[in-house]
Amino acid sequence: MTAGTDEAERGLPATLAALRRSAGMTQEQLAEAAGLSPRTVGNLERGRVMPHRQTMSRLMAALGPEATRELTPPAEATGGAAALGPAAGTEPFTGRDAELAMLDEVAAAAMTADGRCVGPAVVVISGPAGAGKTRLAIRAAHRVAAAHGAQGHLLDLRGRHRLAVAPGTALGHLLHALGVPESRTPWPVLERTDVLRAVMAGRRGVLVLDDAAAEDQVRPLLPASTGWLVIVTSRGGLAGLFGARWCHLDPLPGATPTTSGATLDETYRRLRPDARHLFRRLALLPPGDHPVAVAADITGFAPADAEAAVDALIEAGLLADAPRPGRFRLHPASHRHAARASRLTECTGPGTYSPGCGGG
Repeated sequence: MTAGTDEAERGLPATLAALRRSAGMTQEQLAEAAGLSPRTVGNLERGRVMPHRQTMSRLMAALGPEATRELTPPAEATGGAAALGPAAGTEPFTGRDAELAMLDEVAAAAMTADGRCVGPAVVVISGPAGAGKTRLAIRAAHRVAAAHGAQGHLLDLRGRHRLAVAPGTALGHLLHALGVPESRTPWPVLERTDVLRAVMAGRRGVLVLDDAAAEDQVRPLLPASTGWLVIVTSRGGLAGLFGARWCHLDPLPGATPTTSGATLDETYRRLRPDARHLFRRLALLPPGDHPVAVAADITGFAPADAEAAVDALIEAGLLADAPRPGRFRLHPASHRHAARASRLTECTGPGTYSPGCGGG
C-alpha cells in the first residue's frame, strides 16, 4: 500500500511517515540515509517545519522512486493564495439566492463592530462534486468584498488530491499574499499561525479556503479577530469546526454532478478498505435515496460497521445525506463509478484498482 491509498494520510507529513514505514526504516535510519538529523525528520513528519528543496531531494533519494512520485507535488499546487480578480464572479449566477443571502447576513455581522460577532465568521459549504460549492463561495466573496470594502483571497487546499496542501504551506501562501516577506515568516506552524492572526487583526477581508480535506487543515488558517468572513468548501461536512455555520448544497434541479473519472479514481483510492467495499456494492442499488440499513444488507457488515462505512463515503463526497434521517443519497455519477469500480476489481483483484483493466 502506498501513502496515497490511505484515507488518513493527507499532506506531506503523513505521506512522508507512511513512505518511511513502507521502506522499513525508523526516523533515525532515514535521517542517516538522507544526511539529516533525526530531529529534522521527526519535525517534518509532525508538520512542525516545512522542508527546503534540498531536504526534499535528500529524502526522495533515500526513500527511492516511489517517494519521488509521492512527494513531488503537482505543478498547480504551487500557485499559492490568489487575490479575487476583478472579473471573477461576474458571469450569470442563478439558483442560490437563499444561500447568498445567508452569506451576506453572516458577513455583515462579522464586518460590523456592534457586538454581534466576537470573532471571525466561518461558513462551511459542503456537498457532492458538481454542486457548485466553489462557484458559490467565490460569488459570495465578491459580494462581501464589494459591499464592505474588504480584501479577498482564494486558497486552493487540494483536499481531494494525492498531496493536499499542508497547513504550514498554506500559512506561507497566505502570509505572502498579505504582504509578509519570506524573511519574516517563521518555520514552525504554530508561529506562522500567530503571525497570520497578528497580520489579519485590524483588517477586514474575506478568505475562501477551497476544497478542504479536514478540520486540522483549516484551523491554523482561521483569523482570531472580527472583520473576516472565511468561506470553506469541502465535500465533507467538517463537523469539528466548532462555531462555524454549515451550508449544504445539492446539485440544482436538472444539473448533473460533473466530476472527472480521474478525480473519482483518486477519491476511491483514498478510501479505507471497508468503504471501498461498500462503494463497489452500491452498484447493486439504483440511484436515489436509500436507508442506511441497506448498506449492511449488501455488504454483510454489522449495522454499526455499515453505518461507519456510509459515513466515510459521505465524508469523501461519494454519497450525500438524504433529507430524511437514517438515509443516504446515491447520485447517478457515483452509481456509474461504483459499477466501474466493481468491474475493475473483478479483473484485478480486491486489493488493487487499475483504470486500464478491462473495458475501462
